[in-house]
Amino acid sequence: MSVRGAGRLAVLGVLVLLALSACGGGGGRALPGAWLDIAVMPDGGAQVDLRAAGRLRSDAEVRDLAEAAARELFPGAAVRARTVTSRGYPFARAEVTGAYRPGRRVPLRLDTARAWRRLAGRGFDEGGVRLWLPSVPATVRPRPPGGASGVPEWAVGRGRPAPVVRVEMRPRPVRWFGAAVLLALVVAGIAVSAAARCRPVAAAAAGVSIVCAVVTVSAAAGRQGDNLGVAGVLGGRVLAVASSAPLAGLPLGLVAAALFVRALRLLLLVPTAGAPCIARRPGRGGARTPGR
Repeated sequence: MSVRGAGRLAVLGVLVLLALSACGGGGGRALPGAWLDIAVMPDGGAQVDLRAAGRLRSDAEVRDLAEAAARELFPGAAVRARTVTSRGYPFARAEVTGAYRPGRRVPLRLDTARAWRRLAGRGFDEGGVRLWLPSVPATVRPRPPGGASGVPEWAVGRGRPAPVVRVEMRPRPVRWFGAAVLLALVVAGIAVSAAARCRPVAAAAAGVSIVCAVVTVSAAAGRQGDNLGVAGVLGGRVLAVASSAPLAGLPLGLVAAALFVRALRLLLLVPTAGAPCIARRPGRGGARTPGR
């Protein structure tokens, strides 16, 4: 495979990544009653979304309720509310700065009772609370009934009390460093495969790169970079770059796959006269001859 072909495959991998990121997004589904969605972010912040359209007079009223709920859930943090539209449904989002202090163990206590008393006073007699956490080891108490899904969800109203949720996050930064080591192995395998004159070595190096790339992309899908943020190792834009770095395994994996196919084709289809390795003839011009 030529360098130009490898470049095209890398560009294709980047385009696939952009398409996958564009397909993401939070849920904007219309649900009955009022729903309080709490998202704890890996950088020490949080988001509190209030979907309570229908009984309130204006978007400003929804924003005020969302801001008040965020201040009660995260006392002492800075809060700014705005109106957001997702999939055609407007709702209020309160963005919280300094929701918790990053560290090796992060305890949180999220009391939604006051927010729900305020919503009940506005005529909402049912709804629920949903909680999103960073992708780090964590315990959540109490677990909702039948809460085997990835997103804990508590129904509220009609005799069901608003939950007081206790969370403990235990980040493991070593998981991200493991993904970074695998990415380095991908790059090293590609370099060895491209430079090797021994076809079995080229095929083996490309194969190792492919395996490492698959594991690296899986780690990126698991958002292992969240461990760095919750632990306080990185923050801001540096955290965003570090979290997305393992995704480079996808375009690099495509390059490794092309090198593997090329090495395999040369091994199986191109006659080598019993010499799978190519040696460079000493002297001017550097013509390559079959080696022993």
